[in-house]
Amino acid sequence: MFTHPTFDLSTVPEKDRDRVAALIPDPRIAEGYVHRDVMPGVYDFDAFDGAMVLRHNIKLEGPTGSSKTTAFRAYAAERALPLCIVECSANMDPKSVLGRRDIDHATGFPMWIDADHTLVIRYGGVVVYDEVNMAHQRVTAAFHGVTSVSRRLDLQENGEVIRCGHGGTGAPQPVLIGCAINPTTYTGTTRMNQAFRNRFQMPIKWPYLREVEEQLVASTTLLDVADGIRSLAEVQSPTSTNMLIEFERHVTAFGIEAAMALFANHYDDDEVGPIERALEAQSLTIYDEVIGGEAEVDVEPAIGVVTD
Repeated sequence: MFTHPTFDLSTVPEKDRDRVAALIPDPRIAEGYVHRDVMPGVYDFDAFDGAMVLRHNIKLEGPTGSSKTTAFRAYAAERALPLCIVECSANMDPKSVLGRRDIDHATGFPMWIDADHTLVIRYGGVVVYDEVNMAHQRVTAAFHGVTSVSRRLDLQENGEVIRCGHGGTGAPQPVLIGCAINPTTYTGTTRMNQAFRNRFQMPIKWPYLREVEEQLVASTTLLDVADGIRSLAEVQSPTSTNMLIEFERHVTAFGIEAAMALFANHYDDDEVGPIERALEAQSLTIYDEVIGGEAEVDVEPAIGVVTD
C-alpha cells in the first residue's frame, strides 16, 4: 500500500552513530508480534507506513497490556528504524527526554548531550510518547512542536531548533511520531488537551482482541474467563493480555494454585473474590489446556510477545 520506509545509518554523524544504532530494536521482536486490522482492509504496519509517508502523527488508545507500545516496537524492529519510547509521568525529568549540558573532558568546554528522544527526532526513526496524558508540562510543550505541521523541536536548553529527521549529513530520514494512551477513566490519567489531540491525525482504537490473544494464549478457557472478568462491573482493574501470558507461564513453572494466586494479586483487594471464583470454577480445565499445550517456560520471556 505504501513504500516501506528505510533508515540510512550512514547519514548520522560518527559521534552519534553508535548511540543511534543501539536504538534499532532486535529484529526478533517483530517475529513474535501478532498483527491486527486497524482500519477496514488496513493492517497495523500498513497504517504506520502510511503515517510516516503522509507525515501524520498516530495515536493508539486502549487499555493497559493491549500491546500498544509493543506494536511500535515491533514495527521499528521490522523496518530497522531507531526507536525511542518516552515513558511519561508527572514526575518525569525533562533532561532524560531532551538532553543535558556537560563538560567535554578532552577540551574542558561545555557540551550538549542529546537524550535518546532528541537523537531520534534529530536523525530519524520512531518516537512514541507512552501515557502522554500523564506527561510533565515542560516536556509536553516540547511535544507540541514535534507533533505540529512544522515538526520542530525547540531545544531551548541548547539554543537550537531541530527539524525532525533533518539532522544528519545526507537526505532527511523518515520520522514516525506516535503516542499510546489509556482511556481517561484510568487512575492517574488526565484528558488530553484538545489542541494536542488534534495533532494526531490518525487516532486508532486499540482494544483487547480475542483473535490476537488466541495466538498468544494456549487455553481457550482462560480467554473465556478473561472475557467474563472484563465484563464484571465490580472489577475495574484491567485484565491485560500480558497477564494471561504470564498466568500460563506460572502454571507451567509453579502449578495452577500458585498461578491463580499471582494472577489475583494484580487486582485491588475488593476485586479479588470475583477473580478467584472465576478462576477456581475452571482451574482444572485451564490446567489441562496449558499443560496439554506444552506451554514452554524460559528464564527470559519470549522476546516478541511482551505486550504493554
